[in-house]
Amino acid sequence: MLLQKTLTKSPRLEAWVELLELTSGLFLLLFLQFHIIAVSYIIFGPEAFDQKSAAMDAYYLSYIGIPLIIIAIIGHGIIALRKAPWRFQEMQIVWQHSRRLAHIDTWFWVVQIVTGMAILILATVHIVIGLKDWPIEAVRAAAHVQSPQFLVYLLLLVVAETHAMVGLYRIFVKWGWLPRRQVARYLIYIGIFFVTLGMVALLVFLFLVSAGGAQ
Repeated sequence: MLLQKTLTKSPRLEAWVELLELTSGLFLLLFLQFHIIAVSYIIFGPEAFDQKSAAMDAYYLSYIGIPLIIIAIIGHGIIALRKAPWRFQEMQIVWQHSRRLAHIDTWFWVVQIVTGMAILILATVHIVIGLKDWPIEAVRAAAHVQSPQFLVYLLLLVVAETHAMVGLYRIFVKWGWLPRRQVARYLIYIGIFFVTLGMVALLVFLFLVSAGGAQ
C-alpha cells in the first residue's frame, strides 16, 4: 500500500506508527472488555441494565466514548491493515508461506488480518443499529437481539474477542514480556471467559424478548 511504502522510507516515522498501532489496539481491547461487562448487567435484570446505561449517559461517557471509539477503530484499522496483502498475488504468497512455514505466529498474523476486516464491517453495522434507538434500554436491546441482527452480535463477539486476544499475544511476543506458552494459556482462558459472558448476556436478552412476547 501507499501508506506502507511511505512509512518504510522513514524508520522513525514507522516506529511512531507502530507505537500508535500498539496504543490504539490496547485502548480498543480495554473498551471491548468493558463493553462486554457493561452489557452483561442484563444478567441482573433489565432494571440493573437500564440503571447502568442511564449512569453512563448522566456522566456523558457514552457521548464522549462513542466518537472516540469510532475514531480509534478507523485509525487502528488503517494503520494495522497497511501491511495486509491487498492484491490476489500477495494473498497467494502469504497463504503459501503460511502453509510451508507451519508456524503458529504466522497463522496468527493471518487471523489478525481476517478478523480485523470482519470487525470493520460488523462494528459499523453494530454502531449504526445502536445509534438508531438511543438511549440504550433493555427492552430495545432485547428487540434487536431477537431479530436477524442477533447473528451480527454473535459474530462480532467471537471475532472481536479472538482479534483482541491474538493481538495481545502478538504484542507480548513481539516485546518479549512473557514466555509464549504462558501468555497463550492465560489469553485463552481470558478469551473464553469474556465470550461466555457475552453469550450468556445474549441469551438473557433472548429470554426477555420471549417473556415479553408471551405476555
